[in-house]
Amino acid sequence: MSNGGDDLSWRVERTCHRAWPSLAEEVIGDWVLRFAAGHSRRANSANPLCAVGGDIGALIDAAETRYAAEDLPTIFRIPTLLPPEIETQLNARGYVPEGETITLYGGLHPMPMRRDPDVVIDPHPTDIWLAAMSGLQGHSQTRAQSYRAILARLEIPAAFLMFRIDGAPAAMAYGALHDGLLFLESVITAEALRGRGHASRLLGALMGWAIEQGAGGVCLQVEAGNNVAQKLYRGMGLTRELYRYRYWRGPAVSK
Repeated sequence: MSNGGDDLSWRVERTCHRAWPSLAEEVIGDWVLRFAAGHSRRANSANPLCAVGGDIGALIDAAETRYAAEDLPTIFRIPTLLPPEIETQLNARGYVPEGETITLYGGLHPMPMRRDPDVVIDPHPTDIWLAAMSGLQGHSQTRAQSYRAILARLEIPAAFLMFRIDGAPAAMAYGALHDGLLFLESVITAEALRGRGHASRLLGALMGWAIEQGAGGVCLQVEAGNNVAQKLYRGMGLTRELYRYRYWRGPAVSK
């Protein structure tokens, strides 16, 4: 779904960018090249800063040179907010699409903070929180270190939540605030405890926190094929699909 120059969509794009920072960035015209040691495509890809069109041949050349220098694949993240000609040019250069993702949005309405004694909310990722998140996501040591480094780059208000059962982490997430929007990130439930409403309880507390901070909307990005997660988020009020995006991965570079 494309909304062209929808201001809300680009507000969400900027919030997403700020809520999941990269370790380094280089701006080339209306695009930003993001680098984070290979941790996630979102933080290691070329992203548009506005609804840019036209010939991107020189940009592709520059991106391929820079990502090759970092020993990373060249990936472009292309939202449906851009004209189709951008994907056409990437396709012509041998790039292939992957990872279609939906951007969802919902309004937040004033209400009292929903206190929950079993949901711990911290303004920063503690060592306990980071270790628990790495455990639930099955991070390797290298991936855990890069995840920690990415969160250390956060420059906007955030909340890091953990819902415990008998002292063990059952559900976790964090949220970050920018431009009146709460962006939900790293939402996960322990595999053996899924389908029991723990994530809903956690997200309810996170949304309540955001309302207390003055946020008026909540957004997130979820893989198009993850129907279970979409059902959860839509049930929490994120019922409006703003746009989608795909990653375009360049041909492997022979060494």
